[in-house]
Parts: sequence; C-alpha cells; structure tokens
Amino acid sequence: MAATDPQRQLLTLIRDFASEKSQGERRVVGLEKRIVELGCQLDAANAEMEEVKRFKETTELELKGYEFQLAFNDVSIQTLEARISMIQDEISSVGSEVEGLKTSELEQDCASLGEQLQNRCICPICRADNVEALGGVLEANKAN
Repeated sequence: MAATDPQRQLLTLIRDFASEKSQGERRVVGLEKRIVELGCQLDAANAEMEEVKRFKETTELELKGYEFQLAFNDVSIQTLEARISMIQDEISSVGSEVEGLKTSELEQDCASLGEQLQNRCICPICRADNVEALGGVLEANKAN
C-alpha cells in the first residue's frame, strides 16, 4: 500500500497539473480573445477619432469661411454707408441749389412783373404815371 500511495500522489499530482494546465490554457485563450476584442474596440475608437478630427477640420474651415464672409460683409456695409452718406450730401447740396434757383427765378419773375406793372401803369398817350392811382384802387378793393 505504501507503494501505491506515492503512485496515487503522483497520479493526483499529474491530474492536478493537467487540470491547472488546462485552466491556464483556457485563461490564455480567454485573454487572447479579450486582446482581440480590445484591438477591435481600439480600431473602432481610432476610426471614430479620425472621423471626429475630419469633422473638426471641416467645421474649422467652414468657420473661417464664415468669418471671412462676415468681415467682407462688414467692409461692404461700411462702403455702402459711406456711399449713402455721400449721396445724402449730394442730395442736400442739389436741394440747396434748387432752392437758390427757385428763389432767383422768383426774384426775376417778381422783378419782371414789377416792370410790366410799371409799364402798364404808364399811360401810352400822355405818358403819365398812374401807379399811385392804381395803389388807391387796390387799397379800396382790399377794404371791401
């Protein structure tokens, strides 16, 4: 029986070793599968990161484009405001000239009418000045 004990112990030891080896191999296989899964996740994360980087670059380019367009619009607005100001100044100047011309024309018309009235108040036959008589008639008409 003594000889069988060491044999049993050896067999038990061999069985335990085989069992541990089998468990170790399963752990290695499990870890290898986990490594493959993590590698796939890493690849997916890297691909997503690259996509996000491209999106960021595209967005930054669009933003720069919008900033340029905004600056261009600001310059256009300033240019248009300056043109509007110049046009308003010209309109004001032309308006003043028109008023001056109207006043000048009215003064000329009044002077011409005054001369015509003076000429009509002179008697064509005797050349007598009837302005005072006409003034009296006009005052009488105003009173009525």
